[in-house]
Amino acid sequence: MQPLPVCRRRFALLACLTACAWPFTASAAGPADIGGTWLTDDAASKVEVVITKSADGSSQLSGKVVWLKEPTRDGKPLADLKNEDAALRGRPIMGLPILSGFKPGAGGHWVGGTVYAPRAGKSYPAELSLAADGRLQLKVNAGLLSKTDYWTR
Repeated sequence: MQPLPVCRRRFALLACLTACAWPFTASAAGPADIGGTWLTDDAASKVEVVITKSADGSSQLSGKVVWLKEPTRDGKPLADLKNEDAALRGRPIMGLPILSGFKPGAGGHWVGGTVYAPRAGKSYPAELSLAADGRLQLKVNAGLLSKTDYWTR
């Protein structure tokens, strides 16, 4: 068996190093990787996720509705009609903040925040992270029940 030429040996070494390092780069993805616009799991809306820095240097994540598949009903913009607070029921869904209070946690997760569900008119505690396939994973807790949704870019 003949030895590989230098360029092939370098390529083989590079391929090996890349394969070995890939799992570590995927798990070390920072929390900032989830900023951007995401299509919700039901494809009914898009949410713009923004990461901001506070004066103390800490990061916070928030998100608002920036697109609706059906933005109007009976010729009027969709409103937050099911909100538990009657004073907020006239707010339009377009531009409505639905992700708030998230802070960076361990392993690239965003924790301590809430997801507002306009269809239910309620906010739920949640945790956000990037799934292995690049989708945004939302683990939402509603009392004893929990639900995981996946949003795509």
